[in-house]
Amino acid sequence: MSSVSFASLTNQKIDTARRFIKQSQNSEEKWLGVGLESSAIFQLRSALNGLLKEVSSAYSLSGSLDVAKLLAEAETKQMMVPVLSELSGLLSRSDSWCSQLHQAYLVQLECCAARSIVEDDNVIGRGSDAGASVGFYLANLVELVLRFREESSEY
Repeated sequence: MSSVSFASLTNQKIDTARRFIKQSQNSEEKWLGVGLESSAIFQLRSALNGLLKEVSSAYSLSGSLDVAKLLAEAETKQMMVPVLSELSGLLSRSDSWCSQLHQAYLVQLECCAARSIVEDDNVIGRGSDAGASVGFYLANLVELVLRFREESSEY
């Protein structure tokens, strides 16, 4: 599969998440809004996986969906992959949007009730905030994807 195909799949996941978020904010039914937000979280996590596939393809890496493994592989090949370094840093900080997205995804995967994901004053968002947290994850992921693609096109 070419990187264009991976980019297209990533774009589709981002677009689907954007639509779910918009629908959740416009829904008058609380249960539907929660379901749409959960679906958006899944799509955003899938888009992040798509970005990892794009990176793997662009740098001829194994295709793993584990940031640490990809970063270690890149270092072994003596390559600097800025997006992987950034993702590694974001995932190591519990107050980052990426770590919060990952935790929100795990909560959805485990079928936990919408609740605070992290008990901390530095929380980006909590469940049932009318899509604000999910929208924040979307905006940051889109920014990261665009930066990666711009950096990749320079080479």
